[in-house]
Amino acid sequence: MAAYAAIVSLVQILHPDQFPLRLRTPEIESLYNKVISLQSILEKIFPITKNIRQQVIDLNGRIREAIYRAQDEVESFIIKHSLSSEHILKEIIEEIDPLAVEADKIASSIKKEMVSSSAVDSLTKLLNPDSFPVDHLESQLESSEYEKLESDVQCLYEKICSLQSCLDKICAAPVSITVEVNELDIQIKAAAEDTIKSFHSSQTDSDASESETEDPTPPAFLQDLQEITANIEQLAEKAQKIADSINEDHPKAQDPLSENAQQSSKRDFRPKKKRIIGQKEDFEKLKEEILKEKNDSRREVLPIVGLPGSGKTTLARSLYEESSITDEFEIHGWVTVTQDYQLGEIFSKLFHSLETKGQKKGEAAQSEKKENLQDAVYKSLRKKKYVVVVDDMWSEDVWDKVKSSFPDDSNGSRIVLTTRSNEIAKYAKASSDFLHRMKPLSLEHSWELLTLTVFEEDPCPPHLKDIGWEISKNCRGLPLSLTVIGGLLSQENKTEEYWKNIQGDTLDAAAKGDEAYVEILFLSYNHLPGKLKGCFLYMGAFQEDSEIPVTKLIRLWVAEGFLKPSSLQIVEEVANHNLEQLINRNLLDIRKSTSNGQIKACGMHDTLRELSVKECGNEKFFHSRRKYVQTLEEGTNTQRRISVHRNILMCLEQVHNSVKEIAFARTILYAGAHHHHPLPFCLTFDRLRVLDAFTVYFIEFPDVILQLIHLSYLSLTYNGKLPSKLSNLEKLQVLIVRQHPKIIFLGTSILPDEIWGMTHLRHLLFTESDLPKIPSQRNSILLANLQTLSNVSAASCTKEVLENMPNLTKLAMWTESPGPVGLYLDQVKKLVSFKFTVLKPIPKKKVEFMPELYFPPTLVKLRLSGCSLPWEVMTVIGQLPFLEVLKLREIAFEGGNWSPKKREFVQLKFLLLEYLDLKKWEADHTHFRNLERLIMRHCYELEKIPEKFVNLGCLELIELVDCSPGAVNSAEEVKESLKKRGINTKLKIHTYSSWK
Repeated sequence: MAAYAAIVSLVQILHPDQFPLRLRTPEIESLYNKVISLQSILEKIFPITKNIRQQVIDLNGRIREAIYRAQDEVESFIIKHSLSSEHILKEIIEEIDPLAVEADKIASSIKKEMVSSSAVDSLTKLLNPDSFPVDHLESQLESSEYEKLESDVQCLYEKICSLQSCLDKICAAPVSITVEVNELDIQIKAAAEDTIKSFHSSQTDSDASESETEDPTPPAFLQDLQEITANIEQLAEKAQKIADSINEDHPKAQDPLSENAQQSSKRDFRPKKKRIIGQKEDFEKLKEEILKEKNDSRREVLPIVGLPGSGKTTLARSLYEESSITDEFEIHGWVTVTQDYQLGEIFSKLFHSLETKGQKKGEAAQSEKKENLQDAVYKSLRKKKYVVVVDDMWSEDVWDKVKSSFPDDSNGSRIVLTTRSNEIAKYAKASSDFLHRMKPLSLEHSWELLTLTVFEEDPCPPHLKDIGWEISKNCRGLPLSLTVIGGLLSQENKTEEYWKNIQGDTLDAAAKGDEAYVEILFLSYNHLPGKLKGCFLYMGAFQEDSEIPVTKLIRLWVAEGFLKPSSLQIVEEVANHNLEQLINRNLLDIRKSTSNGQIKACGMHDTLRELSVKECGNEKFFHSRRKYVQTLEEGTNTQRRISVHRNILMCLEQVHNSVKEIAFARTILYAGAHHHHPLPFCLTFDRLRVLDAFTVYFIEFPDVILQLIHLSYLSLTYNGKLPSKLSNLEKLQVLIVRQHPKIIFLGTSILPDEIWGMTHLRHLLFTESDLPKIPSQRNSILLANLQTLSNVSAASCTKEVLENMPNLTKLAMWTESPGPVGLYLDQVKKLVSFKFTVLKPIPKKKVEFMPELYFPPTLVKLRLSGCSLPWEVMTVIGQLPFLEVLKLREIAFEGGNWSPKKREFVQLKFLLLEYLDLKKWEADHTHFRNLERLIMRHCYELEKIPEKFVNLGCLELIELVDCSPGAVNSAEEVKESLKKRGINTKLKIHTYSSWK
């Protein structure tokens, strides 16, 4: 639901630091306070159980409309400096008041408690001094003994009361500490129940002993009070520690969010090979069919057909990555076909995916013109035995066009095709007898997949087993439903009450029959916290099967203003945390990872994306223009954001006019491929916050952009100098300018001098250019918020300049040719990533860094190219304590020998050596003890890889592309040595050699 995102956005607009002081009226101040209060109330309406769900949905709809109306009026007020009506804001405030009351009533009705709460409550009542049965022992014990006993009971009672108070706070624990809280919860429940059981057992024994003797001793329960109290006290201390760390508005202090950006996440997000559960028989059957030798060696199409989310793509991917299959075929490739396909993009994706034993995927495509891609695919496959996966085919007509690029040379080639449609599967297989239908998982395999998703390798707690079994049963054997529900359960408190709610919801969904999976996916959306719903809906703006760069996505989310800021972390960290939450819930998947295992690109399953697109329409969140002829839903003109999937559409008068009717749009995303011809542009949206036109080429800079005073994100392709009036965009946070074709004018800047006054800038990226001269007169730090500066000339990056960018975390610099270069990185003490490139490197002529070569100890990623540095200075890099990624390209270093010193590169995970003249590399496990991936390209003179790399237990991949035969052979020797010793059998060696 978009209500929460809309509220957060309005709060940021009205914030005293953002709203123009001269326009701040009593009505504006009142509205700000009302919206802040409403935001706080909405955060308490979670979880949303079935009995209140429809009520909450209806309320959210009314809140959304009221907030949209308020935002329209406030932004109009900022633009025109006058309210359209004196009473309009008062009316909105009067409209919000009853909504807040209703929301507060719902929030108060949601009972949040721990698994242990009931047992602790019972124990508290039992130990109440007014009713605890100890008085009868007063006459039978010494005075001192009785007083001690009474004191011990009181002490235990106080500890239990303290524990009870902590449990109320722990209910609001952030998801990041769910595992810790759940473990403690179970321990407290067991301790409380054991204490009660011990008391009742002692009472029975005491009654029996009183009938046998006139001198009873205190019951065993009372004798063990100190031991019981010590145990409860230990649990109470743990609970108090967690409770103290939880702030009502923020995650706890030791939450990963609160750490420095460069150390914020050590989790490895590289995509892992998915375990096939319940599909082993399917896998073996298809594998056999792919590898089967037949008398008729004609090309064969092997269709896999099944419901959305039935595991078709996962099965196909497992087959595609199976080594016995890739070894059998000379060339292999993969392409995903979408509903809104573009034929050119299909062939482009397929051609870029083709890989042979001697050529890595994508390398052949670098020299091929796009107009020839269909022919290029055909020529690449011709006379070769190939296996290709065509994933998610939607149309017989599209199949006819695509299959023409697959030659049939009667050599046993195979095409694996996945589809939802039986008809398409039968049509595509032609005369083949083979057609594989996906079956639902068995109940046992469903339970196995659910528990693996929720608990990973840990067992399911006994008190959740029966409920969990029913939940898995309700998912009707669909892997997507099981993983999404499992993702939901893994991120919430694992209480019987919560799981029973999910059981009831999934039971209702299962009653929908074949549409059950849709209901289950919608259920997982409904159970999202408000802060995540806007992020989930935003994914519907992108094209199907998109690989969305995470850096771009996070910048967009931040610029949109729907992320609640925190005093403990910068807003980019909040965005990154939300992204990880959606991935943990299996609502997004990781498509690419960075060199050190962080998320580089993400995507969304097409069925989840369909849900996102549908809800975007319902919530007036995003309208996507996908094709020329497109039925527009009623209410399209009230949408808040626009996504254009084919840029050329906006050149067409009919499309442009229909889109123009969405007058209150705050965002325009051009999500299509780069438009290579000049595109006429008309803009009538005066309230835009985000204009992502990176793939649109502008002949002239549109002056109308300079009037968009709310703009916080601007990206475009433009070859001229930006106008000085760009500084009118006072709220601009992100500025990205691409030049096409790429032209570098030395000694000049595409940026206006006024850029130095744009203090809200956080990310500044452009094609290679200088910075304008920094003003000599300045009263404060100029660009204190700047985090990213990309492709700036080293000559303009003076000490003065970097002093005025103290929060810079990413910096990319260049120089035209080797020579003296001023490098003042001591001024940027938070730098995490640094890239330096010599555009025209000259062998044997090095870059002389002045005053000396220095890198901040905070560096995690370092990329150098063309510097021709001697290997002796590598010690400066080797001693960086947090360096995880090092990329050396195109004679970054020169010289035949590299001998690292001991205990260097202790944290390095990824090392790339490319186009270096290195001959001898002497190193061992004391230098690269955490190295996971070694990539070497075009190192023609290297004699061998260091022999002692056999001792690198973390090494996962050695990849060699066109390296010397000696280097290739030594890599294979490393692998064999490890295999013989029975260690690090996970190491993979990939070699691609044109000389083979």
